[in-house]
Amino acid sequence: MSGSVNNSVLLPDRFRDPYTFENVISMQDDILKSGCADMSRIEFIEPYSMVSLLLMGRTYLRLKGEKLKLVNIPMHLNQYLHRMDFFTEGIFNVAEPVEHNLMLKRSVASKRLIEITGIPNKERQSVNVISSVIALFRKRAPGILKFWMDESVVDYFVTVISELCQNIFEHSLDTGYLAIQTYKSGNENIARLVISDSGIGMMKSFGSRPDVVYGSGAELIEMALTQPLSSKREFGYGLCQVNTIVERLKGTLFIRSENSSLTALYNKKDKSGKHLFHRNGLAHFDGTQISISLSA
Repeated sequence: MSGSVNNSVLLPDRFRDPYTFENVISMQDDILKSGCADMSRIEFIEPYSMVSLLLMGRTYLRLKGEKLKLVNIPMHLNQYLHRMDFFTEGIFNVAEPVEHNLMLKRSVASKRLIEITGIPNKERQSVNVISSVIALFRKRAPGILKFWMDESVVDYFVTVISELCQNIFEHSLDTGYLAIQTYKSGNENIARLVISDSGIGMMKSFGSRPDVVYGSGAELIEMALTQPLSSKREFGYGLCQVNTIVERLKGTLFIRSENSSLTALYNKKDKSGKHLFHRNGLAHFDGTQISISLSA
């Protein structure tokens, strides 16, 4: 492990789920100002946090014209990030690259993950990428959905992947990323699908619909989940359909856009039936980030 860099921002070990990662998002201005992030404290990183960090790095590259530097990455994390193609886009300046002989073998873990995949914002290219992702997902589904394996569950996931990736080229005005992994967290097995972008966000996207009235960003997200809304046409069933599927699977749905988020806990409805939780006034983060997870 190399020594610390004087102006680096020391990242906390808050990469375990979308909720704890809010701590890192709140540090984004400091990270972008510094241009260097120290990852020495991080013990574990899950797909949502990983893709969000990738978006943060891309934002820095676009703003500054240079790569965000990552230092003191623990070896096991460095190996994992390489395995998930985190560095493939060439967004980061990595102080300690992993030697080829120390990289994780792809044949071992491939059955339970899909590496970070860029989703273009042009329809023709996007359709080709989505088709490839779906074909790969069907091939790896027995590993990814080992604890939930059923042909209908596979079909549900295919629908979700298709709908959410389509939203990127229809609404975000930017490219996005997808990643999937099944992993162990404590006594739970978690399958997590992440599809995120750093585009214009839901509120700006719906700016062309003055007839859609909402009080907060989280309220708009809920409306998009529970009503046939679209920012481009009178009706749209994409997020509604995704929400219905997650509810049927008794999963968890997390959507964050700009400075608001909504969590739908279909696996943990309380006695009153409350399962939707709004948060507003969060630190600003461009675009829309979505995490869907199953636990067993």
